[in-house]
Amino acid sequence: MAARPEFRLIASDIDGTLVAADRILSPGTLSTLRHLPELGVAFAFVTGLNPWVTERFVNALGPWSRGICLNGVFTLQEGRRVAGELIDPEVAREAVALSHDHGYVPLVYGEDHVSRYLAREPDGEHHGGGMAKVRHLTLERPYQPYVGVDSAEALFAVRPAQVAICETPERGAALFPILDRALGERAYVVLQPGETTWVEIAHPEARKDRGLVAMAHKLGLGVEQVLYFGDNLNDLPVFEAFPYTVAVANARPEISELAWMTTTSNVEDGVAQFIAAWFGLG
Repeated sequence: MAARPEFRLIASDIDGTLVAADRILSPGTLSTLRHLPELGVAFAFVTGLNPWVTERFVNALGPWSRGICLNGVFTLQEGRRVAGELIDPEVAREAVALSHDHGYVPLVYGEDHVSRYLAREPDGEHHGGGMAKVRHLTLERPYQPYVGVDSAEALFAVRPAQVAICETPERGAALFPILDRALGERAYVVLQPGETTWVEIAHPEARKDRGLVAMAHKLGLGVEQVLYFGDNLNDLPVFEAFPYTVAVANARPEISELAWMTTTSNVEDGVAQFIAAWFGLG
């Protein structure tokens, strides 16, 4: 009989996994996760969300928790934002030009943690109202700096960290293969399907699995001591590389097929339920 795993780092995606549509850590989830330090277990949020958003979850849970943001572009360590691999500026320029030429509004997240975008709809018949999505983001995240600029060059006022496009499911799915084919191995291009769909372009090494391996190594842990929860396509690299992964019930089939185990859905506090049962927290 195989030995029972001894987890020393629990890591979880946020949207669709740890929280429901309201993006709030439930009282039950907070209570369960706050037991982990007394068990000698670290916790990390591992997400495609940027540091501004991720910090709000770290602050809600406690400063002992950690974060991997933008799928690995940045980490949150003891209250500090630490940069990892930033996208090659020329690759970022190509991604922006391609997106704009096809009628999309790309957001360029800079190393200064400001998101810049062209403050006008793309020209031509192909634009799909992407500015409405950007305007919604600025209202949804008043704590995060968004800056509309008047030229493509101004998008690169500082070194870019990542390029992202926020769209409808149909338009996001249409853009993804265009960028994936064009950029190839020069970038990590990932599609995040959902009611609001994201296409994200980053350095090839800026992936959740690489960030999580590095975090585990820093803590003196191997991958066999890490338990990971996820639901969407940017979680695939972790589910492919780590032996102990758990899919929530609402996960995409590509994730569920690779999972070590499953739990109930995000709206049922599936992550907290699994952790409480595993550690006998009652």
